[in-house]
Amino acid sequence: MDELSATDRCVKCGLCLPHCPTFALTGNEADSPRGRISLMQWLEAGGEVSPGLRKHIDRCLQCGACEAMCPSRVPFGELMDSTRARLAKQGHGAPLSRLAARAGAALRGSPAALRLAGPVLDGYRRSGLASLLARLPGTAGRANRLLTRRENRPAPSPPSARRDSAPAGRLHLFPGCTGRALDRQALDDAQVLLGALGYEVTVPRNTVCCGAIDQHRGQPGRAAALAARNRAALDDNAPVVSIASGCAARLRDYDRLSGDEKQPFAPRVHEIMEFLARHGPGNLRFRAGAQPVGVHLPCTQRNALGAAHVVREVLAWIPGLEVRPVNPEGGCCGAAGTYLLEQPEIADSLGDAVAARAAGAGANVLLTTNIGCALHLAARLRAAGQDIILMHPVSLLRRMLLPER
Repeated sequence: MDELSATDRCVKCGLCLPHCPTFALTGNEADSPRGRISLMQWLEAGGEVSPGLRKHIDRCLQCGACEAMCPSRVPFGELMDSTRARLAKQGHGAPLSRLAARAGAALRGSPAALRLAGPVLDGYRRSGLASLLARLPGTAGRANRLLTRRENRPAPSPPSARRDSAPAGRLHLFPGCTGRALDRQALDDAQVLLGALGYEVTVPRNTVCCGAIDQHRGQPGRAAALAARNRAALDDNAPVVSIASGCAARLRDYDRLSGDEKQPFAPRVHEIMEFLARHGPGNLRFRAGAQPVGVHLPCTQRNALGAAHVVREVLAWIPGLEVRPVNPEGGCCGAAGTYLLEQPEIADSLGDAVAARAAGAGANVLLTTNIGCALHLAARLRAAGQDIILMHPVSLLRRMLLPER
């Protein structure tokens, strides 16, 4: 991509400004999409990299809201990735932060470590250390407050035996780097639902992180290496279904980033709610919904995948369920990968706004399709004293699934 010509597509019309979460909070032009593009053009022209420039680039959530509505089709996400990669080459951050980043990258790239992360994390939670250390200041305390979220496992559900008269096919359920450790409930519930619809479901053992975190933190080489490993681990023609909307968006981008047109990967990738909507409920039956549920639509579901509608379509399988959207007009919750740890003030301000709308929805269950959003919103709801259960929509579907006749 010719960066300068791509930034020149921006005509500075300002139509993106009302859609930018950081500009809405700070009112600073440099925290808007067109302001950041001006900073990119400054860099391209040889301008100095200042702490202020880094601050405004780092504050971008890459939520995709500006790109989704831009009349000039400015590839803002790609521009942010390349700008952050340029800044990363010049070094930034304290030595301890850089060490933690390298350790995180090593974990995300190790299938064995990712498989062990779940049992280790469960033991850590049971020990009480996560709750105890949540009182710590800074990043360590924030991370522990996120980890205190316990999964709300449903009561035993009907078995996952196939219900259709013939097998529907085989597919891979992509766990990402957080599925086994931080969203095991959604992973298990998705297996039950897909099995009940007739699919032979495998959770691959050798996949790694999808690469979104590294890509958006200015490490495209690491991201590309993770993508290559995932493609090698998923080298057949079976569909790849992701339980996290963020992972699905990243997996669909593999072809563009690799330039491989002979063996396209993107057509095989499906976000779980999209996949269920396309399949339909088949012979599955569900109990009627007695209580309303709140629904949060992540930025990746709305902007990157353009699939906000499928969540409501699939939830309509539950008879009489009242769905109460908490962000029908959009708006980022502030999670954004590692953003919730690196930009705590903005992340909390955005998360608190969504949490307040969730509390005002009058539902004791809030559904969201991305694990980062679930962790962040659960923490913000706890901070506000709200006892609202966060879960993936597939977990609600499993809870409401009726036994086969």
